Amino acid sequence: MDVFFPVVLRALKVPHSMLWLFVIGFVASVFGSMVGLGGGFVVVPVLRLVYGLSPPLAAGTSLALVVANSASGSVAYLLQRRVDLRIGWLLAAGGIPGGILGALAVKSSSDQLFDWLFAAFLIAVAIDIVINRQRRLDGRIEMERIKPAGALALGFAVGFVSSLFGVGGGVILIPSLLYLTALPAHAISATSQFVILLTSPVGFIAHALQRDVNWIYAAPLAAGGLLGGPVGARLSAYVKSPVLMQYVAAALTIAAAALVLRHIIG
Repeated sequence: MDVFFPVVLRALKVPHSMLWLFVIGFVASVFGSMVGLGGGFVVVPVLRLVYGLSPPLAAGTSLALVVANSASGSVAYLLQRRVDLRIGWLLAAGGIPGGILGALAVKSSSDQLFDWLFAAFLIAVAIDIVINRQRRLDGRIEMERIKPAGALALGFAVGFVSSLFGVGGGVILIPSLLYLTALPAHAISATSQFVILLTSPVGFIAHALQRDVNWIYAAPLAAGGLLGGPVGARLSAYVKSPVLMQYVAAALTIAAAALVLRHIIG
């Protein structure tokens, strides 16, 4: 039921405070920067389950963290010269119209449809990573670079999903770049973060114009995202590629399970 999680949190004396939101934003951004997902995959379930925001408000408010997180994380990655700028700019060019359409689409989604679609998408990506992780990491030097048309199409999908779910689009970028490019896993995380930096503001602005941003929640989340982004970028350099992929799959599964559990309990 919708009130289950807030009641449990009150029983455990977990505060609904600005400090709590800042901590959530910081932790989500650290992990998001490490795996190139932007942190929204943690924040959206929290905003839906704990704070009871509608799908448009949850997506729009989450994008405030995603923008801040990707900005600070991308700076660190750019300084480390781990971003493939050619691929990044092409993906971003396709993501701009996709971001606008995604913000419009979420307005017509019901709460249950949003949660189930989001959970199904996260689970599909997690399963793919678990099954094909090692195959994608082996022998990737011989793979061709993604073609411009493919990068633009992929960017459109990233922008759409980013605005629709408020997750930054990394859940599409990570597996797609693993399949379609010869980039190592750490460069993929860096390039994904850079693309999210360029595409997420479009979706955020579109949500803001539709009044789908809770600014009281967005401010502490964004502050945590600004501080957590560089931390995650630095930590990712010390995590081996197969382990990094395991973290991605685990994080996506946890987020999906939380959203599904909400409706099963109800």
